[in-house]
Amino acid sequence: MQSSARSLHRPIALVVTLLVAAACLVGVVPLPATGDAGVAASRRWSGYVIPATGRAAGGWIGGYRVDGTPVFLTTPDKLPNRAGYASPDEVGDVPGRSASRAETERAAWILSKYGGYRDATQAAAVDASVYHLLAGGAWRITRARGARRIRQSGNGPAVERFARIMLRQSRASAGAYTAALTATTADVDGTVAITLAVTDGHGRPASGLPVSLSVAGVASPPTVTGDDGRAMARFAADARGWQDVTATVSRVPDHRLHLLPAERDSQASAAQGGVRRTFAVAGRTAVRGPQTLGLTADPAQLLAGASARVLATIAGDGVGRTATAALHGPFASAAAVHCAGPSVGQVSAAVAGDGTYAMPSLVPAGGGHYQWRVSVEGTDTAMPVSSCGAPVTVRARTALGLTAPAAAAPFDVIAAQVTVSGLPFGGPVDVTTTLYGPFPNAADACTGTHRDVTQRRPGNGSFTSQSFQVDQPGWYAWRASMPEGDLWVGATSACGGVGTLTQVQ
Repeated sequence: MQSSARSLHRPIALVVTLLVAAACLVGVVPLPATGDAGVAASRRWSGYVIPATGRAAGGWIGGYRVDGTPVFLTTPDKLPNRAGYASPDEVGDVPGRSASRAETERAAWILSKYGGYRDATQAAAVDASVYHLLAGGAWRITRARGARRIRQSGNGPAVERFARIMLRQSRASAGAYTAALTATTADVDGTVAITLAVTDGHGRPASGLPVSLSVAGVASPPTVTGDDGRAMARFAADARGWQDVTATVSRVPDHRLHLLPAERDSQASAAQGGVRRTFAVAGRTAVRGPQTLGLTADPAQLLAGASARVLATIAGDGVGRTATAALHGPFASAAAVHCAGPSVGQVSAAVAGDGTYAMPSLVPAGGGHYQWRVSVEGTDTAMPVSSCGAPVTVRARTALGLTAPAAAAPFDVIAAQVTVSGLPFGGPVDVTTTLYGPFPNAADACTGTHRDVTQRRPGNGSFTSQSFQVDQPGWYAWRASMPEGDLWVGATSACGGVGTLTQVQ
C-alpha cells in the first residue's frame, strides 16, 4: 500500500511559504505591556507594542492568549476587554453592517490558517487583516488608522507585506473546503486505488493538508494533499463484496469565525486563531470475487431434430444477472470439439441466487459432436464466468433408397441402384444389398431365401450394387441396409414396393 502524495516532512503550520519569509523578517521582540490594550497585558501572546489610545486597537498589534488559545480582537473602536469573554460562537456572518458574509469567511480563513503560529510579524499581520475585513473603513490597511497601526509596529513594511499576502490568499481560497472521494473497483487479490481531491472555498486545489485514507478499516500511512489537491493510496483487495472507504482531512482552514463575544457590550470582542477543522468523507467500493459454474448436458445423446439443453450450476453471487448458453458444433470427432466454432444458436436465462438452472433448449439439425458453452454475467461484486464443456453426441437420421430393374430374362445378370443420404460427415459405411427370391407371387417377396453383397462406401451418394445372376423365373425383391455408427442411426430401404421388384420370365 503506497501513497502517491508526498509525505509530510514538517509541521503543517510551517507549510506556507509565507512563514519561511517571516522567520527572516522578525526584527522586533514583543515587549511587556504598558498602558491600556485590547485585553489585559498578561494575555498578550505575540506581536508589537504600539501607542495606547484608550480603545481596543491601541497599545498592541498582534494576538493575545485566552485560556491557552490565541485570539485576535475584532472590534477596534470598543474599550479594552477587562471583563472577559463568553463561550466561543461559530459565526458565518458577523452581525451588523461592517462586514459581509464573504469578508467574514475571509477573516475566518486568515485566523484559521495563520492565527495559530507564534511569530510577531505574522501575528501583527493577522491583527491588521482582521480589522481590514471585519471593521473596514479607516481600519483597512491602506487607510489612516489601519496604516498607522502597522507603521507603529516598528516593522511596518514586513507587516504590511504579510497582510497583503493574507488578504490576497483569502480572496482566492476562503470559504468551505470540500472533498471528493473516488475509489477504483478491483477483483480479489487485485488493488483498490483511493483518491481524495480537496478543494478550497473557491474550488481550487488545496495542498498540504494531512489526509488519512482507509479501506475496510485498514488505514494507509499518513499523507498530505499534493499541489493538485489530491492524495492517493493503494490497498490490497483481500475480500470480496462492498468495502467501506473513508478519508479524513485534518487541519483544514475554517470558513466560520470562532467568535468570543465580550461579557460587556462596551468592551472588545475577539476571535480565536489557529482553529482548524477536520472532516471525513465516506463511500463504498466493490471488490469482485469469482463465481463457480458447472455444466451438465441434458441429454448427452440424442437424435437430430430433438431438443438439447444444458443444466448450469452457478454459485458466487445473489444479484440478478443473465446466463447465456450456446451449443457449438457439429464436429466430426470428439477430439475436434471446441467452443469457438459455429453454433446451433444461443439462448439466455435470468439467474439470481446460487443454484442449478435449466437453460432453454436448442435443436441441432445434424449429427455430430457438440459442446455447450455457458457464460454468466458479472456483477458489482462478482467476476463474469464462462465454461466450455458438457459434450453432446447427436446421431443423424440416415436413409437408403433403392431402384431395381423391373424385368429380366432367366440367366441375366442384374444390379440395383442404391442411394445413401443423411450421413453427417461421410463414411466409410458398409452397405448391404439383399436380393430375395424367386417367389411365384410379388406379395410373397422380401422373406425367405436371399443373397447378400456388402460394399464399403465413402459416404452419401448413389452407386450400383454388385450384380446377381437370376437363373429361375419368378419375382425377386431388393433391399438395402446399413448399420448404425457413432454419429448416425442405421437405415433400411423399402422392400416389395414399386421400384424394388424385378420379374424374371
